[in-house]
Amino acid sequence: MFNLRISSLFIMLLLLPFTMAAQNTLFDIIYCLNGGENKSVGISKLPIPNPVEKTGWNLVFTDEFQSDTLNPNHWNRCTPWDDGDGACHRNFSDNPANTLAENGYARLYNSVDSYLPGCPYSYGAIKTMSVRDSAFKCFYFYAPGYLETRVKLFTSTGQGAACWLWAVGTPQNAGGPGPWNEIDLFEINGVNSNIFTGTYHWTSDSTHVSQNHSIYLTDSGQLYDLGANWTTFGLEWDTTSIKWFVNNTLVKELDLSLVPPFCIKAPRYKLPLSPFCIRFNAGYNTVGNQSGVPLPSEFPQSMLVDYVRAYKKSGQKASPIIIDDGLQQICATAVSPETSDKIIRARYYPEAVYEWSSPAFSLQKVFAPIAQPPEQMRIWIKPGITPGVSYPVFLKTSFPWNYTEFDTVFIQISADVPGIPADNFTAAQHDSLCAFSVTTPAQSPWQRFEFSPDNGTTWVAGTFAMVMGTNVCSFGSFKPLQDVSFAIREKNGCGYSPVRNALLTMPVAPAGCKWPEGINPGPGKKPEDKPVILSPNPVTDLLEVRFTPGLIHQENIRLVIHDMQGRTVFEKTTIPVDQKIDLQHLAPGIYYIRVITANGDNIHATFIKN
Repeated sequence: MFNLRISSLFIMLLLLPFTMAAQNTLFDIIYCLNGGENKSVGISKLPIPNPVEKTGWNLVFTDEFQSDTLNPNHWNRCTPWDDGDGACHRNFSDNPANTLAENGYARLYNSVDSYLPGCPYSYGAIKTMSVRDSAFKCFYFYAPGYLETRVKLFTSTGQGAACWLWAVGTPQNAGGPGPWNEIDLFEINGVNSNIFTGTYHWTSDSTHVSQNHSIYLTDSGQLYDLGANWTTFGLEWDTTSIKWFVNNTLVKELDLSLVPPFCIKAPRYKLPLSPFCIRFNAGYNTVGNQSGVPLPSEFPQSMLVDYVRAYKKSGQKASPIIIDDGLQQICATAVSPETSDKIIRARYYPEAVYEWSSPAFSLQKVFAPIAQPPEQMRIWIKPGITPGVSYPVFLKTSFPWNYTEFDTVFIQISADVPGIPADNFTAAQHDSLCAFSVTTPAQSPWQRFEFSPDNGTTWVAGTFAMVMGTNVCSFGSFKPLQDVSFAIREKNGCGYSPVRNALLTMPVAPAGCKWPEGINPGPGKKPEDKPVILSPNPVTDLLEVRFTPGLIHQENIRLVIHDMQGRTVFEKTTIPVDQKIDLQHLAPGIYYIRVITANGDNIHATFIKN
């Protein structure tokens, strides 16, 4: 199938640099030489649809297309300007008229009807979000999830069809800006009636990368015909893997804990945590021979969609209560809608019924811009409620498919702003590199501290944790014997405390520890004496990593960025030349970067992400 010679495998093995981050397995080599994965999988026809019930999953959205019109609460008909530039792509443009609901299914079709001047063909497309249609309520789906659709496709040169999950924003800001993340459930190439491609797209170091898998379907030794059969495609995704199913058969599993093949310019997979919308479209083929020219005589071609269903994993909440500011507190002065700016919300699903209640708080719906779901509630304190106590807010979400979900959060009423934080700081070693954090006791999970390493110019939220039964808040990554000067303030529902300035000297390095030189210039040293210089610091989006000429004598290095919990959030193998790293996807906080040379030296530097 791969048309590879044995000699080419040996040559490729010999030529692979030993510093490559990928595993360089036989699969990696074949994948990279072949331009993607090609595999053959045997499946069976499914003459009838799957039942709606799915063991281990709760149904949170479905459209069975039983009406003679598309449900305007479920789907936005795409136009060339909905989230695009109004351009004609390979002689095709979006046309909202090319999408119908009829005979118990949705039909998205390609036609010779011109929708844009100079663009001869048009196609139909629908999705569960919209950028510019303010009348449409966008909604999204979150991991761990399962998407299933039953479709009948077609084969025609230069024409295609697809279904995919497209990320819009971040989990904290659905509908806002965010790095590219997309999972293609299927794409067809317009030529082979038995082949579909499933692809995972993500952003690495400001670059769009993807890993594609072309699946050759057979049935009892014969080619499976996607145009002649109704086919059920399924997609399961979470933080560990992505699985593609065809007619209830697992045809591909992508293990996200592995390293991508070496020809993919990414050190690791981005975890698919984004808010995903569902998209379907016909149009030009996006895989296979993209230079294929459609034949006017082969129009129209239709993708028929029998149903689409989205599920949430049992035991995982589809619509949890979300507190936008992350603070489970409200000030005692918030006694009316006019005096309260506290907003809580839930994820929006069409036709779900949301019932909010609380013994201590009044709630009022807030109608927000299209980028946010409409289930946003302003809360304020009812008369006679005692401050200094935590009270519950309840949410009952009833989905129209016999599934009901409950969630509760407790919100503490703060009587006043906090007092000045106590002068009670210690240093705690937080990783095997002998890095130390500044820690201070936290009386409860509601207590939040912010730290500033630059005299109040920049504030960073501390990390709350329970250590040996004691609540603590910590920040920073400092080397042994380093004098750390910082400011600290406490935040609650009423505001900020007065600022305390403090100085703490880190302990002596424990036995066996060696913190490398290069984090901070010592007395008498200039910044340019450091092997690695970070700019700007604090950084908002783009971090420039500069290497001082002559101070690093290596051909290959690894750049690794860790958060304050020691988790790796970025990794790249490169050469010691100036780099620019896109950090838009990182949450605000303190991070430290490691430069690991080929001979094992570690050079560290710390930066703040705004």
